[in-house]
Amino acid sequence: MTSKERVLAAIQHKTPDRIPVDIRFSPEAQAKLNKALSMSTEEVGAWLGLDMLTIRPFYTKAISPIKYADPTVEIDGNGYFVDIYGVPFKLIKNDYQDYLENTEILPLRDFNTIDKLDNYLWPTLEGWDYSNIEALLDKHADKAAWCRSRGFFTTAQMMRGMDTFLIDLSLNPNYALTIAEHIMKFVYADAEKTLQAGKGKYAVIEYNDDVGMQKSMMISPAMWRQYIKPIVRSFCDLAHKYGTYLKCHSCGSIYPIIPDLIEIGVDILNPIQPLAKDMDPFKLKKEFGKDICFHGGVDIQNLLPFSSPEKVKDHVKRLIDEVGKDGGYILSGSHTLQADTKVENLIALREAIYGK
Repeated sequence: MTSKERVLAAIQHKTPDRIPVDIRFSPEAQAKLNKALSMSTEEVGAWLGLDMLTIRPFYTKAISPIKYADPTVEIDGNGYFVDIYGVPFKLIKNDYQDYLENTEILPLRDFNTIDKLDNYLWPTLEGWDYSNIEALLDKHADKAAWCRSRGFFTTAQMMRGMDTFLIDLSLNPNYALTIAEHIMKFVYADAEKTLQAGKGKYAVIEYNDDVGMQKSMMISPAMWRQYIKPIVRSFCDLAHKYGTYLKCHSCGSIYPIIPDLIEIGVDILNPIQPLAKDMDPFKLKKEFGKDICFHGGVDIQNLLPFSSPEKVKDHVKRLIDEVGKDGGYILSGSHTLQADTKVENLIALREAIYGK
């Protein structure tokens, strides 16, 4: 099987020739692994047998490769990295790696009317280049290519403040949903143009929006069903319109809404954070494994940084044997692997996949 055939078989709940693999690394973790194995990034990917590849449109107006999730379009007077939504992020350095986090500056903090929201400078398709997507898809036709779209829930919190936006959603839902509409207008347009440019050659598109925490959801399941579910449903419909499978990403504990995700047509659930409440991948496979494909499940919080290679190998073998039974599973980390991951544990993970 090619990588694309392998991934599609798993999504379709068929048994592939081996478990599909899709592991991503932070830049620091990638550099650490490259050095330890004396390999290039491409060689490490081949060594792991990575089956999936991200292909996205190119943003011509980005001014720095350092970004949070969306392109950086400005570095302001504080040295903050400002994204396409006007959200500034500050660069944090620690002993393991660099990362960006939110600042106290919230672009919509003082907006109190819908008119003000309507006049805000929201992102548009200007500056995005989709012209090379089909050529890249053809070049990597053996891989299961995917593209990524962010939802509104996380972005709105970064623009308005988490507490404030959740209060908006509770007490002034028309205002909160106006923010959502402005964000999703761009997200839908970008996703559709990306899929059009791909001409049916994308395997997967991701809808990325965190609604879970370690022990619960960030909002009630009822509120999610009322305000967020219809938007995710429409994004599923968009993906399927172009013959592409929909992967829904949410970190944390989202067990109560998994039946809803299945109902509205989500094909793949990511990242299956196993230490979050009720997100044990073995339990989820038994309950929902016939109806949705799981992507993730290899714990990056405790297993890969702190466990022994033997424990890693045994656990990954169990994931392959039980969660991967009859398809419906793509082996991946419960998020991007960080620089505290032990190299010997990655070697053990690989040995669990290939038996050597």
